[in-house]
Amino acid sequence: ADDQTRRGLAAILAEAERAARIVRNLLTFARKRHTTRAMVDVNQVIRETLALRAYEQRLSNITIIDALASGLPQVFADPHQMQQVLLNLIINAEQAMISAHGRGTLILRTWHDPERNAVILEVNDDGPGVPEDVQPKIFDPFFTTKEVGKGTGLGLTVAYAIVQDHGGRLTMKS
Repeated sequence: ADDQTRRGLAAILAEAERAARIVRNLLTFARKRHTTRAMVDVNQVIRETLALRAYEQRLSNITIIDALASGLPQVFADPHQMQQVLLNLIINAEQAMISAHGRGTLILRTWHDPERNAVILEVNDDGPGVPEDVQPKIFDPFFTTKEVGKGTGLGLTVAYAIVQDHGGRLTMKS
């Protein structure tokens, strides 16, 4: 096959594997399973995840600003689960910004907090924010503000469970 066909097939394979991981994550949420953890470069996972969304972001007028700290310590994590968390946060942000003003700016920032011995990842968008009455419910299973057929209400629930399972914290500030 020619290069373009090979690239297309590689993308299809990568996305099929990602879909399989999503299903496994739902199963992990439903019943605890063992995950494959290793020492992971958080910034590398962020770059790879952003690469998956680059085409859609260009089409949707989403500008990405990454402020990724250099020299971060690696973290012990499942990189596929980390990517799933990031995809959930990024896609939610994109949808909020597009619905609010048809475009947006997404900022991803990392830094090391030596006092807590933690690597921090912040995902920030210029969308409309989360209404105060909705904020306590955003991590609840099947809670969604999206119209029927647009969301399952599991994305943030799964993301929250994955982060908790890794010994981290997922918080929201509007």
